[in-house]
Parts: sequence; C-alpha cells; structure tokens
Amino acid sequence: MSLGDTLEEHWIAGVSLRNGMEMHKRVRLVASAFGNERCCTLGRWIHEDAQRWDDAPELLQLKLAHASFHTVALVIAIAITQKRIAEAAVMLEPDALFENAARMLAHAVSCFENRRVTGTLPTPVRHGEIH
Repeated sequence: MSLGDTLEEHWIAGVSLRNGMEMHKRVRLVASAFGNERCCTLGRWIHEDAQRWDDAPELLQLKLAHASFHTVALVIAIAITQKRIAEAAVMLEPDALFENAARMLAHAVSCFENRRVTGTLPTPVRHGEIH
C-alpha cells in the first residue's frame, strides 16, 4: 500500500468540510468518520500494521500528524454542525489551521515513505556531536 494514496481520502475531508459550510447536515458524516482516526485507511494501517516501524522517528511524526489532522477536521465539523460557520470558515482559509494540518500530514507521509523505501535507520549521533 502506498501511504501517499491515502492522502486523497484526507483531501476529500477538506472538500466535505468546505461543502458542509453550505449544507451543515452533510458534515455530520465527516464528523463521525473523522472523530476516530482509525476510521480511515491510513489510521487503520498505523494502528494495525506499523508495529515493525515502532522505533522509527518518522512513524511517530506520522502518528502525530495524522492525529492532529483528525482533531482539526473534527473541530471544524463540530463548528459547522453547531452553525458557527464564520469560525469554521476561518479555520478553512488558505494557510490556516486545516491547510496546515493537511500539509503537516503530507510531509509526514512523505518522510515515512522515504524511510520505508530506503529501509535505513537514522545515523546515531554520538554525545556532543552535531548531526
């Protein structure tokens, strides 16, 4: 499985949230789907198949970025369902909260994919040395 392909699923969340600003009932589906980070393909992979990478810092970065993305999406979905449309709109603006969370997730996926492809561990840094 290419983790990069799973980003499309997360991109669709952004589209759904933006559309939800117009039709807030539709966002309830997004809120329930993104309220639990294990509901998407990437989340299931992280929690079920990533054990052999547990000591990789790139996996930790991926886990944090993925959880952050879902938290941000859920906060926006809740704002929309509570009809706090202006608040949700601010979080969905370019370079705002949602876009930054999506970029952070894309970066973490890229770093982890690079790690998976090379299969190398980071070079240890001896005490007192700058890496």
